[in-house]
Amino acid sequence: MTTPLTDNDRVATAPQATGLLWFIQACNRFFFAPADPLPLGVIRICTGLLILYIHLVYSFDLLALMGPQGWVDKATIDHLRLDTTFAAPQADWWYEASNEPYAVGYQTWSVYFHLTDTSAIITVHVLFLLAMALFTAGFATRVTSVVSWIAMMSYIQRAPTTLFGMDTMMNILMIYLMIAPCGATLSVDRWLQCWWARRRGEQMPPVEPSVSANFTLRLMQIHFCFIYMMAGWSKLQGSAWWNYTAMWGTMANYEFAPMNWGFYHAFLVWLCQHRILWELVCTGGCLFTIMLEIYFPVLVWVKQTRWLMIAGAVLLHTGIGLIMGLATFSLLMMTLVLSFVPAETMHSLVDRLSGGLRRAPGILYGKPSEAEPANPMLTAQS
Repeated sequence: MTTPLTDNDRVATAPQATGLLWFIQACNRFFFAPADPLPLGVIRICTGLLILYIHLVYSFDLLALMGPQGWVDKATIDHLRLDTTFAAPQADWWYEASNEPYAVGYQTWSVYFHLTDTSAIITVHVLFLLAMALFTAGFATRVTSVVSWIAMMSYIQRAPTTLFGMDTMMNILMIYLMIAPCGATLSVDRWLQCWWARRRGEQMPPVEPSVSANFTLRLMQIHFCFIYMMAGWSKLQGSAWWNYTAMWGTMANYEFAPMNWGFYHAFLVWLCQHRILWELVCTGGCLFTIMLEIYFPVLVWVKQTRWLMIAGAVLLHTGIGLIMGLATFSLLMMTLVLSFVPAETMHSLVDRLSGGLRRAPGILYGKPSEAEPANPMLTAQS
């Protein structure tokens, strides 16, 4: 009498894929294996708090930024987006003027393009802040994430003179969070789901691993790697990075560095009086930055060096935030780095911060249920 084969037996006896089939299966595991959505919940909270803070700060100069008589007044912004002409790129060495412009105006939009009344501007601003607060809390996340992104883009495109890297990182994070199940955990949506289950006398529904959670996290990771890779490679084109003076140009820059802090100014003076230490700090800082940005996209995928790369990225952006004053930009970059932190680590951290909330009663993020593998061979190879 023969005993029936178990799933493990089938995996052991299944032929191993090679070549193109192996590559396709590896891509399938990498992008489309169900994943715990908890990291997305943590990223949503961090991103929501940051965009809420940034746009709360806009309140102090709201009319100067968004008003019809602001720094970029309505006549100017309308001319830029509707009447500005763009010449066609030339295909040869000789420039020949053309009477026909390549394009007139450019495609951009903002709610504030169409608001001229002060009370209307303030009302819309308050509603946008409310949507961002609800998104941070995870209420109606699918809706509030889209409204928050529309709000964010409305500020960016109405006041282009304030645009810098912080706005780019906000946009990147919000685009991914709109398509991700970021409200599945650590959210009001999750609390309401459990509340309705109790009202119906049902068990608390578990948090299900999802393909969309994994896919979105992978996109965040790859995007971050591209950012670092291009940043590192572009630095190789600058002479200041080859002669190791770029770090000093950052540390002693009156536009960014906190030169008004007495102890910081005194530190720079003391550092200049000790040439060897100056060389160590500036040379070491340049090498650390370049090596981290170039090798991060490779070594972060290696289990043995992943935490070293994550720690290096946090250290780099802590320095950028403190020395260059780009605090919100650095915090947004650190938020994107969270996509590399395993869900198991986040479960341990949230458990400690919440005092064991997952175990009793555990309504905010629950314990993910075990997903049944669609193909046992893929599970074994992973």
